[in-house]
Amino acid sequence: MEPTRPRRRLRSMLALPAAVAAMGLATASAASLGGITSSSYGADVGVVSSCDTDGVTVAFTNSYDASLGRYQTTAVTVSGIAAACASKTLALTLKDGSGASLGTGSVASISGTSAVVAIGGAGANANAVVGTAVVISG
Repeated sequence: MEPTRPRRRLRSMLALPAAVAAMGLATASAASLGGITSSSYGADVGVVSSCDTDGVTVAFTNSYDASLGRYQTTAVTVSGIAAACASKTLALTLKDGSGASLGTGSVASISGTSAVVAIGGAGANANAVVGTAVVISG
């Protein structure tokens, strides 16, 4: 038996407020994101100060690896580090042309205005290195 017109109209009238309420809840949930805390997800913006504002210089140490038949970058000297960065941690990543990591290294505590960073493992293919990322933190 087919429902009568009044019942269909009643169902339609009840569906509209339910849809509006659901949309309001979704909007309220999205609006409440603002800011990152330990118990929520969200996005926020903050100012990060730097101990070195004029940049650093890098110089590569390469050595020939006879088993591979090529030069490997085994260390990087980072110089021009500001004195304000003393005792901070330095992390370095060597990158190829696509931005992929070829090798990494770090110094646990910077002392002075330069640091020698050993590249882990056998180093990185010196011919493939086209970029370096340096992060000083702490």
